[in-house]
Amino acid sequence: MEPQKKNKPNSLVIILFALVVLMIIIYFILAMFFPTVFEHMTTGDLQPVPNK
Repeated sequence: MEPQKKNKPNSLVIILFALVVLMIIIYFILAMFFPTVFEHMTTGDLQPVPNK
């Protein structure tokens, strides 16, 4: 029997996935140690629509 070829993802896909996970972890670390930075960010609050 021949060894079957494993279906491995491309190395670029692995690197991109790892970067996304790393960015999420860094965001939570920054939010923990520097909460004032994130308090001043706009959140897109709802505003009333004027009647025409």
